[in-house]
Amino acid sequence: MDILRYKPEHEDAVISAIKRDPDWDMLTNESAVGNYRKRLLESITYVCYDNGIFGGYLRAIPDDGIAVYISELFVVPELRNRTIARTLIRKLKMDFRHATVYALSDEDAYYDKLGYKKIGSVFEIHG
Repeated sequence: MDILRYKPEHEDAVISAIKRDPDWDMLTNESAVGNYRKRLLESITYVCYDNGIFGGYLRAIPDDGIAVYISELFVVPELRNRTIARTLIRKLKMDFRHATVYALSDEDAYYDKLGYKKIGSVFEIHG
């Protein structure tokens, strides 16, 4: 499994993967997708390739070295349950070990399953 910092050449893989999921339409509809492409480059974004196949991505927003907020975490449906999401989170934690990492999520059950602590409306990512 390869975790890479996002580059423009990853754009097609990310956008086409999330376009297949109707829950992500707010980022991929015609009026939003151009702006979202810019956000992928401006944010802390990682992509995962599993045996050369795009498996998912994580986009996070830094807060002046104090905290990093995971904004999006997406794994291609057919590759779920293969530790891709956990590996992406681990990479972010490793690269920003001096900052607290939080997840902004509507997938509370996933973060609960991993044992992360819910603090108000975010999860604190530890370990």
